[in-house]
Amino acid sequence: MVLHNQNDDISLYLQSLNKRLSDINCDVPFIHTSPLIRQDEPFEDLLMTDRMHIFRIFSRFVEQLPIAYASFSVTKTFYQEDKQIEEAFRHQIRNFIEDHLEYFQNFEEIIVYYDCGQSIISKILRDTSGKIFGSRMDFRTAYQKDYRLLQVADFICTLEQSRIRWNEHRPTKSERDFFLTRQIFMKNFYKKISRKHL
Repeated sequence: MVLHNQNDDISLYLQSLNKRLSDINCDVPFIHTSPLIRQDEPFEDLLMTDRMHIFRIFSRFVEQLPIAYASFSVTKTFYQEDKQIEEAFRHQIRNFIEDHLEYFQNFEEIIVYYDCGQSIISKILRDTSGKIFGSRMDFRTAYQKDYRLLQVADFICTLEQSRIRWNEHRPTKSERDFFLTRQIFMKNFYKKISRKHL
């Protein structure tokens, strides 16, 4: 969950990012982090050095943004039914919002952007945010290709998932190839981003 006060203008950061990507002839429609790490489409023809360059540019962009984030996760093997997974996520998200209610009360309007990629999360966001914020909440369907901040959310989510796998000694082959070791991953990438974690 990426939090951004829309009074904090990010247009200069966006311009800088677009220029840096243009300078290295990166013409992909948008940055999707997992395919970038795995060398999947649209990055399948890029060398490791090129993909790492794109990753570092985008990482620097995220570091500079006036944002904060929260992450939520469950271990599916702990639950026997999808309903239990849904309740676990609902509990985490509701508790996060309630714990930070003073922060959210500063805003006249709460706009929630989500690509509806997971129906469970979409339902939880609508229900939980709607109950807490009422008419102040505006839920909008959005897509990564159109919003850099959704690409930022994808980037952070990918790093959080990688952190979990590295900590559990089960990184994917792509993560080992891309980041080499847990120490390098934590020091050079995750630690910098995690400073924005609420």
